[in-house]
Amino acid sequence: MGLLVNSDQRFRFISFSLSALLLGSILPVAGWAETAAPLIEPPSLAEPADPVEPETIPVEPEAIPVEPEPTQTVATAPVSPSVHVSGSIWRSKPGIVFLQTPIGPLSLSSKTTLRDVKNSQKITLWVHGTTTVIDIRERGADKLVHRYVTAMPNFTSPEKQTVALWTPDGERSFALGGLAAKIAGRSDEQPFTIEVDGSGTVRGLHDVQYDLQVNQVPRTPSSVHLLLNGTVSKLKSNYVFLKTPLGIVTVSGKTGIRNAKVGQEMSVWIQDRHVAIDLYQDGISTPSRRFLSGPLTYAPEGQSALIMQSPEGAQSIPLAQRPAALSALKEGLPITVELGRQGELVDVRRVN
Repeated sequence: MGLLVNSDQRFRFISFSLSALLLGSILPVAGWAETAAPLIEPPSLAEPADPVEPETIPVEPEAIPVEPEPTQTVATAPVSPSVHVSGSIWRSKPGIVFLQTPIGPLSLSSKTTLRDVKNSQKITLWVHGTTTVIDIRERGADKLVHRYVTAMPNFTSPEKQTVALWTPDGERSFALGGLAAKIAGRSDEQPFTIEVDGSGTVRGLHDVQYDLQVNQVPRTPSSVHLLLNGTVSKLKSNYVFLKTPLGIVTVSGKTGIRNAKVGQEMSVWIQDRHVAIDLYQDGISTPSRRFLSGPLTYAPEGQSALIMQSPEGAQSIPLAQRPAALSALKEGLPITVELGRQGELVDVRRVN
């Protein structure tokens, strides 16, 4: 899903690790734990109602019809934070699952569930604003095994018996049943995690946490999508530690980023095989550096320009002269293009 924003507008992206309510206990504060070093990368792997007849209003013969004013389409800002990524299971044990995704490792952990995860199953993570959904499905039959929805309590009735939550299938209403009192008795600022089945029945209240790292540029076409932003808090071992309002996420230098500085604002956008990382400084709304990574693609008229994908859409980058780094590269191979504040070409290099 291509996301368009104005070029002078920063992307507001957040990545976070949510801890949900453990049945009968107090919910811990959500957040990423900043460790001395990132995880070691695993090897690649009802009938409708009858229509109502509209009321007709007689028009005098002399009346002159008035042309309706054209409606204006208002651009919808992208939801932030926003993540959609699937992974294959690398290793698992009861309560902990490690996966490899097109952009890096994803781990899931729980004290109350994740006891029966199998290598034949596919796990997908969605983040949509303040809501997180984790789906576990049988890979071949695409049969839902578990769905965990973590969100802030959005009650739809004064009795607090139902909540309206975002899901990948759209916003849905869930009856909480016997869990209603446990959820309603907590702070409105505390998220909770419920397990729901395919029919929308709530099956339990759980504790589920996840951690996702951005370690690489996707090498093959995929449905991955990510939107993040924050402030650089630390640099260590070729990783940028990006502090967001909800915690820390690590971004590897393998994504193409260079020369980030502590205190800089940074945004990360990933769509399919394309990555855009922007660095900002001095409160200026345009990036001081932009790093675009994706397949090497030349403009249709020849090799006088590169075509790279960005959050604003396809971006043409003129080549005053062909950089030496491109001489031995075939179209389709992954590259990173570094651009300056005015959009000028600074460097072109192959993605390692």
